[in-house]
Amino acid sequence: MKTSAGLRRSGGPPAPGNRPAIAFIPVSDGTLYKPYTGFEMEPAHDRKIALIQNPASGAQDSEPRKRVRERLERICNSLTEITVEPGLNIAERTAKLVRDGIDLVVVAAGDSTVHEAASSLVRTGKSLAIVPLGTFNNLALSLDLPREVNAICDLIEVGHTREIDVGIADEHHHFFEAAGVGVDAELFPIGEEVKSGRLGSIVRAIRLAVHYRQKSIELEFDRPVLEAYHCSFRGQAPLRRRRRRFQRSRRRIKLRCSFVAIGNGPYYGSNFNVCPGAVLDDGLFSIGVYRDFSKLELMRHLWSISRGQRLYNPKMEMFESKTLRVSSPNRMCVHVDGRPIGTTPVRFRILAKALKVVAPAEVF
Repeated sequence: MKTSAGLRRSGGPPAPGNRPAIAFIPVSDGTLYKPYTGFEMEPAHDRKIALIQNPASGAQDSEPRKRVRERLERICNSLTEITVEPGLNIAERTAKLVRDGIDLVVVAAGDSTVHEAASSLVRTGKSLAIVPLGTFNNLALSLDLPREVNAICDLIEVGHTREIDVGIADEHHHFFEAAGVGVDAELFPIGEEVKSGRLGSIVRAIRLAVHYRQKSIELEFDRPVLEAYHCSFRGQAPLRRRRRRFQRSRRRIKLRCSFVAIGNGPYYGSNFNVCPGAVLDDGLFSIGVYRDFSKLELMRHLWSISRGQRLYNPKMEMFESKTLRVSSPNRMCVHVDGRPIGTTPVRFRILAKALKVVAPAEVF
């Protein structure tokens, strides 16, 4: 049997409360299928579901949002719908849903709304489902979620979940994509303004790139630098030869760089692959130290953020760690998922498997 969204099940439709032994979940554009088996979930019709819709996210087409609501109404016994309006505190509203005993929060929106809702679901045991209706949908991309509404609703109905890691800065600011320290944190708000059509911000970006100089920083890992160091990049390929200066037993190292990216997942901004190889559930940050940028390369980096075009060649060193402390003689700007949170010093910590999300299962 095949549903309209392409979810195929062996045999006839399952009886209420039962689940198929084998299923194939569409991922990405819906043309590729991942198999999974042997899961046990609460029957969909016994769940209390909250749907958070943001009409301002992505395309201004109400039809996909209507289809999401209709599908969810058929697979639960209680649906609470919340429409995001100016002034609504999404994090507080989500926290109240958790206190009221909600089982699943479905966010039909973009990255910003997902971030706000997810922040209130960390370590609650409540599940988050993402219907990627925003412009870039970074977390959905990292989770390999289908983009088609019916396909993602089929995935919600099946109910398979994964537990993914969450980053936290200074024990207060959660992030799900990546954090950054340095010129990246200064350029990101400008890139968002350019993306929003405020082209006058390009002048500010050019001025910042022209006058910016690399700054000294100190990185402190949870392990010796020798163990934390992963590889170096020049261009798109990793260098085969490890840098000698990283062959040391101390946990701290001083560098000069343009910015440091702390990746929980691989994508942020405009689908910018800021930390190649980052995995959402490995219990580690992927830390990219971007060094020796020319003025032109900084401008190309801004363009990557504002337009999703990865044109520049990174010059970077990659590290892995569960924690990271960044300090500097001169204060440097800090962001989490594109949100400015202050300046250095700052401490990052990974919260392993702290968020439950609806997602395709692993490939067998």
